[in-house]
Amino acid sequence: MWRAQGTLHGKNNLIVPGSLLSMSVALVVYCHMTQEGGSPYEADPLKTFLCMIVVQILPLVALELKIMSCADPVGVFCKFAVPVTLIHVIFLTARLLHYESYNGMDVVCTIGSLMGALFTMVKGFHWSPTALFHHKSVWGLMALCALGASLTQWLEHWWQWGLTTEEISDQWKEMMETMNAYMEILAFVPAVWMVFCEDKNSARVEVDSMDTKRTSTAFFLFLVGFYVTEDLLNAYAAWEMSPPASFAHCAHFALLVDFSFYVLAHIYNPEKLMGELRKWLPVDVYHEV
Repeated sequence: MWRAQGTLHGKNNLIVPGSLLSMSVALVVYCHMTQEGGSPYEADPLKTFLCMIVVQILPLVALELKIMSCADPVGVFCKFAVPVTLIHVIFLTARLLHYESYNGMDVVCTIGSLMGALFTMVKGFHWSPTALFHHKSVWGLMALCALGASLTQWLEHWWQWGLTTEEISDQWKEMMETMNAYMEILAFVPAVWMVFCEDKNSARVEVDSMDTKRTSTAFFLFLVGFYVTEDLLNAYAAWEMSPPASFAHCAHFALLVDFSFYVLAHIYNPEKLMGELRKWLPVDVYHEV
């Protein structure tokens, strides 16, 4: 990982995230320039999706550029791993509440991802439900997403009066789906907030701590595993219908993997990792190493 991030980033850690962000923006421009027929102001689902991918990428870019310039990058990372995973638990649970909107494979992937997120919280972070309401940034973000979804729904249907009970139920369901989408897009915003509001006078976290390595490894194993299904499988499914949407999924996944390697490479120093690795090797292999 250390060699990979050194090769990709060199002395400038802006190259990879900047390139992937530029690619995502270019996809939006391409979609806009090649739009056929209709009014240029008419809603375009593909363009909306690509713009949402750009918004989803921005917090990851900000994190990668800022986290290593913090006074205690490892400490900040360990703090935001829990709320970011908790947000994933919330919107995955919300997906299951309206499972009828998804196909069978998506539901299975959602159940598996939710179980992985809960396992990461309990075993990886040693988190307990009693700390559920300690994460104000998560609940603040959830409230903002609920407000944004309500406003979106009102702006789209403000002219409708005298709705039937079934129509009200459909709009409520649509609002919940919109809120869920907003939470997924903004899942890394609490992490960005913590990075930019870092307390430089707080005690530093030890990089060599087993708790630190357990937290980081559990967090990134869950994230990469989840976005393999969320990005790569959806990219494969979208290829025939819309190559730009497929490329956008791949750009987001590539940035997430790059960020994971970037952080883990600084936590797992190669020389120290080899020293720890020797403890687990058989005697004959140990002497060869």
